[in-house]
Amino acid sequence: MQKSKLIGNIEVPGDKSISHRVLIFASFCKGITKIEGLSPAQDCASTANCLSSLGLKINDKESNDAKGKQQSYITVEASGIKQLHAPKANLFVGNSGTTIRLLAGLTAGQPFTCQFDGDESIRQRPMARVLQYLEKMGAHIDYIDKEGLAPFTIRGGNLEGQEFKLKVASAQVQTAILLAGLQAKGKTTVHLPSIARDHTTRLFKHIGIPFQNNDGSISLEALNDPIRPFQYKVPGDISSAAFFMVATACLPGSKLVLTNVGINSGRTLVIDVLKRMGANITLLNTRIMANEPIADIEIIGGDQLVGTEISGNEIASGIDEIPILALAGAFCKGNFVVRDASELRHKESDRLQLITSNLKIAGVDITESEDGFTIVGKKNIPGGSLWQTHLDHRLAMCGLVANLLFDNPLSIEETASTVISYPDFARDLKSLAKN
Repeated sequence: MQKSKLIGNIEVPGDKSISHRVLIFASFCKGITKIEGLSPAQDCASTANCLSSLGLKINDKESNDAKGKQQSYITVEASGIKQLHAPKANLFVGNSGTTIRLLAGLTAGQPFTCQFDGDESIRQRPMARVLQYLEKMGAHIDYIDKEGLAPFTIRGGNLEGQEFKLKVASAQVQTAILLAGLQAKGKTTVHLPSIARDHTTRLFKHIGIPFQNNDGSISLEALNDPIRPFQYKVPGDISSAAFFMVATACLPGSKLVLTNVGINSGRTLVIDVLKRMGANITLLNTRIMANEPIADIEIIGGDQLVGTEISGNEIASGIDEIPILALAGAFCKGNFVVRDASELRHKESDRLQLITSNLKIAGVDITESEDGFTIVGKKNIPGGSLWQTHLDHRLAMCGLVANLLFDNPLSIEETASTVISYPDFARDLKSLAKN
């Protein structure tokens, strides 16, 4: 069976991590913030809905540029962080872990009570890793069903700045603490054990929120006055680009250019690993936009990739890309090993277990471990099996890519969950596939 090639150019949707932050940080402004390229992901819509419940006015807009081309953008109207109000109902975050963790930090500084909840996946994901720090700053947390899990309530206000040394390099936890710190008395400092995505501090710098950076330890104090509204264009999401990159690298004769992709140093695991494996990747037109590094990524499919190991501190720079990189490992020459990735067991699904079982049933020589897996690569994978997703968008997207790479079509449990991060992924992937 002849496999398709991926040929063409594509601009992936706006970065989810940045989209969450730019929406939330607009709450510190007095006036109207304009955001272009916001991620269409359902997760980001959850953040917008929660912020609307807290008093922000968020609207879709359209205008024509100088050439008459229609442009879509979002406006966020706010009156400053001190003007948020108690929501009339629960803040429902859907499937979004970023929403619930970052908004916990935002609301911890507010003099009212919020109840957070989400879908069944959110109710199984650990929340104490964030809430324990907010409690130490003075927020009152009550778990409604199970300790450490949603649903929970936060009664905020009267926070005291603290100094925290995180055991895990989590950008979400860091950002939640800093959002609380902007509303706390005294100084708040967060130390990370290793590099993580720094979208928060880049955005702080872009919009004028003062902070100090001492060798990666971030300190700030209360923001007493609103900041000026700003304009922002969100770069393409490298986590979404990763699926196209792996597919192209594994399909000889393919050539793809992904335009306007964010290449933040805390997010480049997929590029670094594929290059180590011998993939032909070139960063074109590298530039800085709104304080974020951006490039057009050209990738050409060629010889069989070689095995590598992913472990240690580098895991934090692409934990969400491990499942799709496992597909590259399945087709490599030699062994592909992942260690220190136990965090994947606490995502929308147990991703370590799911990617291992799906690949094994499809004919991959893979062995699961407590914090990763080992693959003995081969040139061809039979496929023709059931691909389970457990409603996890990353696993659904992996299944769609695997369908291009395996010898026989898969029976994918569902693909509707891709709306969580990339609603048009199946359509865009199909549009690039050429026989």
